[in-house]
Amino acid sequence: TLAASRTLTLPANHRRLAIRNATNGGQEVRARFAGSGAEVVIVPGATVLVQGNGGDLYGVGGGAGALGDLSDVSIAGAANGDVLLFDGAAWGATGVGIFNRALLPFRGALLRRSTNFSVATTGVYVAVPWQSAEYDSDAFWDAGQPSRLTIPAGVTKVRIVGNIEWQTSPTSQLVEVRKNGNSVLGGGSFIVRGDSGYSNQMRNLSSAVLPVSAGDWFELAVYVGTAGELRGLERTWLAIEVVETADAADPPADISGYKAGQPAADEVIARVPVARRTRLKIDLAGSHASAESAATASADFDIRVDGVSSATMRFAAAATSATFIAASETVLEPGQVLSVVAPSTPDATLAGIGFTLAGTLVL
Repeated sequence: TLAASRTLTLPANHRRLAIRNATNGGQEVRARFAGSGAEVVIVPGATVLVQGNGGDLYGVGGGAGALGDLSDVSIAGAANGDVLLFDGAAWGATGVGIFNRALLPFRGALLRRSTNFSVATTGVYVAVPWQSAEYDSDAFWDAGQPSRLTIPAGVTKVRIVGNIEWQTSPTSQLVEVRKNGNSVLGGGSFIVRGDSGYSNQMRNLSSAVLPVSAGDWFELAVYVGTAGELRGLERTWLAIEVVETADAADPPADISGYKAGQPAADEVIARVPVARRTRLKIDLAGSHASAESAATASADFDIRVDGVSSATMRFAAAATSATFIAASETVLEPGQVLSVVAPSTPDATLAGIGFTLAGTLVL
């Protein structure tokens, strides 16, 4: 039974061994080499595998009370789920990082045909027109242009996958994913010359991940040497998958507020403590504000960070919507307070003000 902790000094040539603290009394045993090197604490009842270099000793397995080569650190502002980063001087929270992207909803579309499609024209590319969407998250498909998948704003990279089945196969054929009416690097293609055997052959192809801009469009096109007929139903389809968006690295973190009635002079109509690092773009791009009753004259609301003016929300005379003015981008840190303050001279009619400031998480 130990009444106090005990230090066990090991010979310098004992580099790897197991030490068990089987004592009573609730006291720890400290193992070390002679000198001032790192030591290992073995708590009562624990067996610890230790390893050293003759100067420093480290616990590498078992029930050590502490790891001799690590130090406790304090990190301010960290929230549940944050990724921690060491910048060479100190540890800090960097937000949810890549783990947040695993939670982003799927975006894409799957198109199909319900009837057969005759490909009678030979020697040219013929785009397959689609008849319905099994799913379509972002209106990629429009029945008015039935062969196309069109890219909406904000999407920056996609993957295209397609499948066809011939009811009657042409002897020579080329199947290709085409972008804006042309072949594209990484688009994916399947070519067959002098085919024979089963008439109802299937072809499947996939593109690489392709960079895109809003308004780009994709088609699945066939080029045949003799006429053929594509089968409808479940084996002829075209799909698009969104791989990257413009805000993929910075998920949205919008800030909203509402003031019922007319604001008083210098009234704080919103006061929002910030929980996560949030970026507001120049001129608060993407932000919106609306009033139930229009302003009589121009009215400027001051947007402040910790009491310091940062941006302006302006209702022009006779307007029910506002514009935003901010000379530079602002990054809000956890613990800072964003407030919206009414003009010193209240407008005679402006009332019922709602707003959403478009922000993004800084990861």
